[in-house]
Amino acid sequence: MGGIVRSSGAGRKRNLSTGQTSKLTRIAPPPELMGDVAIRLWKTQSKILIERGVFGVEDAPLLLAYCNAFHLMIEAEKVIAKEGLTVSGEMGGEKKHPAINVRNDAVSQVARLGSLLGLDPLSRLRMTSGKNDPDDAGNEFDEFD
Repeated sequence: MGGIVRSSGAGRKRNLSTGQTSKLTRIAPPPELMGDVAIRLWKTQSKILIERGVFGVEDAPLLLAYCNAFHLMIEAEKVIAKEGLTVSGEMGGEKKHPAINVRNDAVSQVARLGSLLGLDPLSRLRMTSGKNDPDDAGNEFDEFD
């Protein structure tokens, strides 16, 4: 059974080299996108990710979910703008409009999926700085990279 045994997590992540190129040059919007908002977002974000060299076909399902979540967020915001923040409850009182929950869930999904794709500032910084970061002192396991 010999060989090198590595701990779970396999040590430090390898850094992406700047100027790395993606194998893709473009990827068409899939038919599963929910509407024009999602299609436009797919086109802009896939282009950005491909230009950064960090997008492969295996990332398409994440981008699909990201774009559809963004679409749901926008649709919920339209409903809220038209119908207001509250609705009448069954017992006659006011309660929060259900579209607010849809919006909040969509915002959470956009944030989580965007982070996984490197579309938020912190993830982008983490993906591009890595070992070039002067504040990164490393750790005792760096020699095992």
